[in-house]
This record gives sequence, C-alpha cells and structure tokens, in this order.
Amino acid sequence: MGHGVRRVLYYAHQHGSGHLQHAAAAAGTGRFDLTVVSAHARAAEVVGRAAATARVPRPAVLPLPSDLVDGHVQPTGSPLHHTPTGPAIRDRFAALFDAARRTGAEAAVVDVSVEAALFLRLAGYPVAHRRMHGDRTDAAHRIVYAEADHLFAHYRAELEDPRWRAEHGDRTTFLGSADLTGRLERRASTPPAGLRGAHIAVLTATGGGGVAVDALRRAAEAVPQAVWHVHGPVRGQGQQEAPASLSAGATERKTERNASAHRATDGTAPARAGEGGLPANLVLHGWAEDVPGVLAAADLVVVSAGHGGTVEAVASGRPVVMAPEPRPFAEQHRFAEAARRCAGVPWAVWEDPVTDWAGAVQAAAEDPGSADRLAAALLTPPDEYADLWERAVERTIAGRQPR
Repeated sequence: MGHGVRRVLYYAHQHGSGHLQHAAAAAGTGRFDLTVVSAHARAAEVVGRAAATARVPRPAVLPLPSDLVDGHVQPTGSPLHHTPTGPAIRDRFAALFDAARRTGAEAAVVDVSVEAALFLRLAGYPVAHRRMHGDRTDAAHRIVYAEADHLFAHYRAELEDPRWRAEHGDRTTFLGSADLTGRLERRASTPPAGLRGAHIAVLTATGGGGVAVDALRRAAEAVPQAVWHVHGPVRGQGQQEAPASLSAGATERKTERNASAHRATDGTAPARAGEGGLPANLVLHGWAEDVPGVLAAADLVVVSAGHGGTVEAVASGRPVVMAPEPRPFAEQHRFAEAARRCAGVPWAVWEDPVTDWAGAVQAAAEDPGSADRLAAALLTPPDEYADLWERAVERTIAGRQPR
C-alpha cells in the first residue's frame, strides 16, 4: 500500500483481561507496530502470556493511571459513563496523550471506553471503537458510534443485532477471533447417550463475583445423570469467590471475562461432590489454570456468556450451553440471544429459578452442530483475521467519508 507498517495505539480497558487478550491478538497479526496502553494492574503479564500462548511477538505495553476515583458518582443527566475529576484523572489523560505522541500513532484502537475514544478523537487521532453486544442505545454509545472513524467487533456479522447492523454495519469491520487451533475444520463431539455419566464443565465469570451456589445446585439437580465440574468464582462458597481485585467496580463498570486469565489464588481444595450440602453430582474446583485442558476433559460445556469464555468454549469442540450472568447493558443476555438466533445454541439463565436446565443441556447434546455454527460466527481463519484487522486500520486512518 506504500505506507509502510502502520503505528497503532491500542487502548485496552482495565477491567477483566479480555481487552488485553484482543490487543495481543491484533499485535500477533504482524501487520502493525502496535503499542498497548492500559491501566490494568497486570497488563504486561497478561499481554505477554497471551502472546506466548499464540506464539507471536509480544507488543510494547505502556501503563496508564486508573480512572477509579473513590466516591465518584456520575452526575444525573450526564450523557457520558464515567467522568470523575481530580489529579489522577488529569495524569491519566496526560499519559494517554503522551503515549499517542511518543509512539507516533497513526490510528488509535479503543477497546473499550467512550471517554478515551472521544479524548483521542478530539486530540486529532483517527479512532476505531469496539462494538459489543448489549442494549447500547444510551447517549454515550450513540455519541461514540457517531464520532468514531470506524467501528469493529470481535464476532462475525451474522451475530450482530439486525437493527444495529442496518444503521452502522457499513462502518464496521466484523473481525471475529483468530482460529488458532483449527476449530473451523473440526466438528463438535457427541456426548454419551442420555448424558449418563457425562462430564459437564462449567465456566463461570469474574465480572459479577461469580454464580450463586444455589443456581449451580439447581442446574446439577436438573441433570442428575451427569457430573457438573465448576471452574471459576462461586458465590455462597467462601473459598470459591472471586478476589476483590478482580471484581471491584464490576457493578458500575464493564468487565469481560477470559478464562485463560484465571489463576489459582490459594491452596484451597475443591468442594467435592456431596460435601457442604452440595448434590452428589456437583464439584466446585475454583480457578482453572489450564482452561483448554479443562474443556478437553468434558463432554459438554456450560459457559457464562462473556465473549472470551464463549470463544474458548466453542474452540473446545464440545456442545455448548450459554448461561448469561447479569452485566451492564444486558450484554451477556443479548449475546446469548444472538447465539440462539444465529446458531441455535441453547441457553439458560443462572438467576432464574425456573429456567429449563434439563431442556437446554439436552438440546445441546442432541444438536452438537449448534456449537459448530457458533464457532463459524465467532472464529476467523488467521490470515483472514489479519487481513480484516489491516483493512479496519486503513479505514480508520482514511476517516469518515460523506454519504
């Protein structure tokens, strides 16, 4: 294209690790001189681990001050999400601007923050902002969708809300996630007949502090012929809850789970089946270090409907049930609805005491092809993924064109 390797600044949200995982994946395409900037306390570690797992060079990572200010309450009527004041915030935006200038960024990728995107756009940088599922029709999202030079999503177009796609689809690159394991060439496995003795792996999410043990009990009791192995935070079992550092601010700020970032936080043994009032077919394992290994041992996967966890679930090649947890903008519920509409993937709701767990699990077992269809809507062959990223950055730099 005659312009050399583009210099890209990738802003990764500090809550959860999925944003950093995506930054590492973008850098791993080799198409950019990409620098990651984030206030995540372990940004360099998470990005480095993601790059090592994907066997790609590790991008540079620059720290940002946090935007969490004690006592801040967003003013009533504000069209934005989070605009505290004070020296820490001034230092934060000064550091963000300095990172863009020092790296000579030709484009900024924002994953995700309305305020960071608007700041960089007002500072004169072309901006691509991430689109995510959810009821994002509030004023802040409308503003950033209007002002961003380009939009991108980590799923394919068929998973997008038809109304949103009709309005913004022509300005959006639907990247998907790079299929690094060849999942698109394989078919999902079939569980044992009648699910007798089946191993169900459950991945819970960090954003809201975990799934209530009573909800897990209901699910296990609804499918008593299978053994439910739970990995991740569980509320109501003290040793299983998410560390405070991972769930802080989750009710106010968006978080995204990625199971590969889960680490054992203590030496607590799992709660064995039948212990502590648990059903005989329910085992709480706590944090999983080797999520692909956990899923490979399963016959069927139940996953909280965050993007990163769902990608890992479909990559496993096992039938999938999505189980949304409460999140801002109903993000996980809308994602599960889209997966059902697009791929026929069954879902059940943890907090609903009458949700049909038996029906959802049976539907996934009888139609493992639904996991294949969801994989096709989430995953992209690596070369195509790199081409799409390059195209998205070029469209961002080119800027908005008059209609």
